[in-house]
Amino acid sequence: MTHPFPADAPKDHTSRLRAPGRLSALDATDLLDTAPEEVFDRAVRLATRITGTPVGLLSLVDGQRQFFKAQTGLTGDAARDRGTPLSHSFCQYVVTADTPLAVSDARDHKLLRDNLAVEELGVVAYLGVPVHGPSGETLGSFCAIDDSPHDWTEGQVEALKDLSAMLETEIAMREMLADRQMLLREMNHRVKNIFSIISGIIRLSRRQESSLDDLATALESRVQALAQAHELIVPVVVAHEQAGPQISLQKLIATLLEPHLDREIERVTIDGPNLILGQKAVTYLALVFHELATNAAKYGALSDTEGRLTVSWHTAGDRIVIDWLEEGITPPSDPSGSNSSPSGHGFGTELLQISVERQLDGTLDTRYADRSLSRRISLPEASLRV
Repeated sequence: MTHPFPADAPKDHTSRLRAPGRLSALDATDLLDTAPEEVFDRAVRLATRITGTPVGLLSLVDGQRQFFKAQTGLTGDAARDRGTPLSHSFCQYVVTADTPLAVSDARDHKLLRDNLAVEELGVVAYLGVPVHGPSGETLGSFCAIDDSPHDWTEGQVEALKDLSAMLETEIAMREMLADRQMLLREMNHRVKNIFSIISGIIRLSRRQESSLDDLATALESRVQALAQAHELIVPVVVAHEQAGPQISLQKLIATLLEPHLDREIERVTIDGPNLILGQKAVTYLALVFHELATNAAKYGALSDTEGRLTVSWHTAGDRIVIDWLEEGITPPSDPSGSNSSPSGHGFGTELLQISVERQLDGTLDTRYADRSLSRRISLPEASLRV
């Protein structure tokens, strides 16, 4: 259904445009200020043929400007610059209304007649439908523009909505493939580390066991625990093969910590209410806790016999808050961080952010002070059940 443009800009128009969640979703597409691509250009050409208009745009709108990822029929500076400030934008109102908007003659419309797009770009008639990102945030407008009055038909509206849906699928597929590539890199990272992890298990077991039989038993159990942890990580890179038994958060954390523990030293506490995880949550939390456990074994509370690790969780409204606390640890030698350092900003940090924030809609807060490292993960309870 098409709605006319409002007579006045909504009071919360600017705050909606600049909402952090929307701008973050827009940045995550990696489409701003990128070169033209045929898959998007084809859609705007088709839109102009369907509507009989000279101009078609895929306009991505941030808090200050609109960027034309695809355009056809546009001329002048706006075409060369592939965008305009919001002073020349009708698309901004489609974004904040999050519904198809149409005007037959903007020169007679109270809100639009003074918009510089009318005088400088020759925009008279406009039909725009919202374009959404994978998270549902409105990224911009897919629109058809005429330089003369145009009465839009319901069929034209539906056609643009269908084309917009196709573009949304393309955007979602790109983000999914980017995440999958990131996770493939993670798998390669883990495979390269497997021998050093096993070497650490052997050293740990030799220090603890007094006989060859006991050593063999300990090695077998720890390598098996490592294999179980690895099995929790593998399904994320195997499409359509994520079926499996649900497990509890307690079991997941214990499984992933097992390869790094010296059983003679009671320095790990895992505590929280029983919480059964869905398969998606198992997969991404496995990546999170595998990364945290590996870092703790290399640099933190599990790297010597002085540190302590406490993992606890509780319910806070409709969210689950997980606290990972390492105490009695040595400050990192590289304050700027490295690929795996507990204070790092490299690959490991990126992996944590993708898993917690993008895949599970959560937040991750990391703090280091007074020989302790704390990480607080807050997740919507609903995201842990899928």
